Amino acid sequence: MKGRVVVLKEYAEPFAIEEYDVPDPAPGDALLRITQAGICGSDLHSWRGDRDQRYHPIPPSGNVMGHEGTGVLAKLGEGVTTDWAGRSIAEGDRVVHWSSRACFRCRQCNRGNTNLCTRPPAKYPPEAGVWPYFSGTFADYLYITADRPFYRVPDELPDASLSWVNCAMGTSAEGLDRAGCGPGDYVVVQGAGGLGLCATAIATYRGAAKVIVLDRLPERLELARQFGADHVINVDEIDTAAARRECILDLTGGEGADVVMELVGVTELIPEGVEYLGPAGTLVEIGHVMAGRTFTLDPRRIIRGKRLVGSSGYRHTLIPALMDLMAKTQAHIPYERVVSNRFSLDDVNEAMAAAEWSGRSTSVTRAVLVP
Repeated sequence: MKGRVVVLKEYAEPFAIEEYDVPDPAPGDALLRITQAGICGSDLHSWRGDRDQRYHPIPPSGNVMGHEGTGVLAKLGEGVTTDWAGRSIAEGDRVVHWSSRACFRCRQCNRGNTNLCTRPPAKYPPEAGVWPYFSGTFADYLYITADRPFYRVPDELPDASLSWVNCAMGTSAEGLDRAGCGPGDYVVVQGAGGLGLCATAIATYRGAAKVIVLDRLPERLELARQFGADHVINVDEIDTAAARRECILDLTGGEGADVVMELVGVTELIPEGVEYLGPAGTLVEIGHVMAGRTFTLDPRRIIRGKRLVGSSGYRHTLIPALMDLMAKTQAHIPYERVVSNRFSLDDVNEAMAAAEWSGRSTSVTRAVLVP
């Protein structure tokens, strides 16, 4: 049996689609048939060429694309009877896998920071043409090795709410954890894409006193309100950093934000976000996954207890907790609306062009590939 895999051969060039033999899972492993693969901002960085050969060299065979997504168990290797939470599984069950990899033995893993593993067992992004071939979600299948966590999906969660859980939602939750977000906080979210909507919902259900979301697209801002935002700011209407700061100070009674989430990957938003913070506030940087960007910051702007914290990925143990939260709150939050556009796997380059936001506006919140 053959299956398709999307491969990056060269930055800023169209992706290729290649076919490989689909392997049977070895003992302890599993084969996932992908039902939805989300297009993450990091995929767009590769597609448009923000990454380059200096920092992220592409091997001759190319890189396998995609990490976000969900699917159903197509085949189980010998001995696989439960997910990583100990719940019984069978072929045909829907699961969400962890989008990262970890050795579970290094110092960071032993401190609970599996998302910060210093000795991951596999390269990212994976090299194309290397067994088991299906190592990314932009494909018909994903091969799950025994050391990769996955979790069965609660029956009450619809398929339409799943494709972004193992990236956008997990990453947002991890960032809010890093900031110590809790009851009574004033939270500012820069960007109302998939990450921003997830951050809005999670901060709201953690008891944030106010959640303020910035974006330039009215439809995204309206969706942010549905995800729990108390206030939204259109950056095209309030079009200077100084004016936006004054607006946020006004909305927080002159106090400033306790937490700012930078989720866009636009460098100038970092010093702007610092200006939104009140004393002892924390800016969480998530959006910059590409190297070589710099910004200028006056150190005096942070001496009153302010923090800049980087956050990368998320701990795999968040996945079942987040799915339980979604099941509990889905009557109030339209999680299914995070995905705005669906494309076939063969139309991956058209999907990327539609999702592209750099230098233009797009109505796409999250696009998914449906093999």
